[in-house]
Amino acid sequence: MRRLAFGLLLLTFALPIAAQDPWFSTFSIIAFDPATNELGVGVQSRAFGAGAAVPWAEPGVGAVATQASANRSYGPKAMELLKKGMSPAEIVKKITDEDPGRDTRQVAVIDTKGRSAVYTGKNVIDRNFNANDPVHYGAWAGHVTGKNYSVQGNTLASENVVKAMAAAYELGKGAMAERLMDALDAGQSEGGDVRGMQSAGILVVRPIPPNSQSTVERIVDVRVDDAGNPFKELRRILYITLGKANQFTTASQELAKQGRFAEAIAEQKKALDINPRSEQLHYSLAQRYAQAGEFANALKTLETAVKMQPTLKKNAAGDEAFAKMKEMPEFKRMVGTN
Repeated sequence: MRRLAFGLLLLTFALPIAAQDPWFSTFSIIAFDPATNELGVGVQSRAFGAGAAVPWAEPGVGAVATQASANRSYGPKAMELLKKGMSPAEIVKKITDEDPGRDTRQVAVIDTKGRSAVYTGKNVIDRNFNANDPVHYGAWAGHVTGKNYSVQGNTLASENVVKAMAAAYELGKGAMAERLMDALDAGQSEGGDVRGMQSAGILVVRPIPPNSQSTVERIVDVRVDDAGNPFKELRRILYITLGKANQFTTASQELAKQGRFAEAIAEQKKALDINPRSEQLHYSLAQRYAQAGEFANALKTLETAVKMQPTLKKNAAGDEAFAKMKEMPEFKRMVGTN
């Protein structure tokens, strides 16, 4: 009975905490790229699972970031209103006017004309100056908008967080997802969320082109729910999604053809850093080592690849990259030709 009573006591104290709305101390960016028709959202928060809760996007329609005391109904509501022809400014006003909890919300909406609107509730701002709230006291909340994008945040180190994000996005190169990632990194470089880091996510959608065989509209949908530094892991899995490891491998192969083996090895290591669980990337690095005459490294790396995927033994046995190693006893034993 004592144990039961103690368990019930713990449950009694835990329920109010669990019932509280999660507060996404957050900085985010929403964007539209008229060149590709992509819509995207990037977010980082000192809260669990921001990448699943904050972004919402529908190809050919718009994108939303809902944060602070996030109202997840804002996403689908905004999409329906965009389809009816309402502007982001009209939508933000409507969905917040109809929400009794609006003073605790921060929401941003963008459409496929590049128009955006942001709302930051009174309590979101007031919490920053509440001396009785040590978690938020002294922080900053607000937004900055530009052509085809908007950056917003709460519980931030300063306004420089959103300014840095805006500059990084405008100056960024590559795909939208990479520019969103650059913006998140830039925000963190200015102090980011004063409470620290925990979760992050990037969502990018694009309409399926006419007559396309593809069925994929969510071309990037990656997140890190709980990490001491979510930025590093988010960029790594983003690079897997974008095929960056394959790009490094292709560059490595070209360098090897030119006899620039040290550079080829370095490029292949970049690929492996992105996806260390790929047996093919280990195999490619073994090839580069063999071509460079670094036979000990080649054997060690090839062994890793073969352990991950034994069928690579047959590949290696007939691979010209390992031609100078074919008579080595260690190589023969590994590929089963002795």
